Amino acid sequence: MKPSSVESFHTVLFCREWDACVNFYRDILGFEEVDTRAGFVEVQVTPESLIGLLRHKKEDGAINLDTSIILSFKVGNVGKMHQRLSKRCKGVTELKRHPWGARLFELRDPEGRRLEFWTPL
Repeated sequence: MKPSSVESFHTVLFCREWDACVNFYRDILGFEEVDTRAGFVEVQVTPESLIGLLRHKKEDGAINLDTSIILSFKVGNVGKMHQRLSKRCKGVTELKRHPWGARLFELRDPEGRRLEFWTPL
């Protein structure tokens, strides 16, 4: 993968303390809110880096620290990236449409953390 094929980088944090986390990143740190949906807020750190805050409901169970973060890479052509990474590593999921308007696939790093690669529809 060439670094130039990644257009932006997003980190998604699962938040048990939803209101406190949104307040911290948006109001205390002062990051601009650029996307809001039910249970999701995204703030912009730099023009190409964002933090997504995803509500984790207590009834959903405990958060596993290895999987409580998503490293999210926006790429120019998710199909080509899928082909490239499918040849290089195991566990690459099939391409799918995501409800928030993207085509994406996922894989896990050696520690079990989730990485997603996506292109807007």
